[in-house]
Amino acid sequence: MESVENIVGKLKTLDDEYFKKFMEFYPLCLIKEKEGVFGPNELYEMAIEAQTLLAMLGDTALQRMKYIGFDLMYPFDNPVDWYNWKEEIRKLNIPQSIYFSISVRMASEFNRMIQHINNDAWSVYCNLSEGEFLVSKDRYLEHFEKSSEEEKSLQNKEEVSHSAQVTNVSIENLHYNQQTEQKAIDSLDRLQKHSSIWSNTINVATKLFGIKI
Repeated sequence: MESVENIVGKLKTLDDEYFKKFMEFYPLCLIKEKEGVFGPNELYEMAIEAQTLLAMLGDTALQRMKYIGFDLMYPFDNPVDWYNWKEEIRKLNIPQSIYFSISVRMASEFNRMIQHINNDAWSVYCNLSEGEFLVSKDRYLEHFEKSSEEEKSLQNKEEVSHSAQVTNVSIENLHYNQQTEQKAIDSLDRLQKHSSIWSNTINVATKLFGIKI
C-alpha cells in the first residue's frame, strides 16, 4: 500500500482538478450547449478516485472531511446521480459560494494532514475528534433542507418527527449567511498574499467571477 504522504498528495492534486471541472459544470452557470444530458464523465471518474483515496487514509480523515462537506463536494459518482443533483441545485438555487467555502476548508484540512505527516505525527492526527478545529457543513442545512419539505409531507407523522430530529442540527453563531460568505469569496485574493494553500480555489474564482488578484 502507498504511503500516507503519497495518498494525501494524490488526493489534494486530484481535488484541485476536480474542483475546476466541478465549477465549470456548475448547474446555475451551465449553458445547455455545454451541459449535455449527464455531464462530463471525468467528474464521475475523479469522484470515485477521490472517494477511494480518502477511504485509504482511514476513518479519522474520512469522518473529518465529511464533517466539513466532502460529501457535498462529491455528491455523485455516476450520470444518474449527477442529473438528480443538477436538477436539485437549480430547483433550490444553491449558490456557488457554498462550494467555494467548502473547498477552502478542505484545502486547510489537507494542509493539516501534511503538517502532521511532516512532523511524523500521523498517529496524532488519527486521534483527532471528528470536528476538532473544523467548521461543520451543518451550517448549510437550512439551504438544502428546502428540498425535503415536499417529501416530508408524504411521510407519516412518525417519520416526519424523526426527520426533524435528524435535520435540526446546527452550530450556534455559525448559521450560513450568503451575503457574508460571498464577501469572503470576493476577497480571496487577500488570502493568497499570505498563503498559497487556497490558490486553486482563488484561481477558479478569478476565472468565473473576474476577481482581480
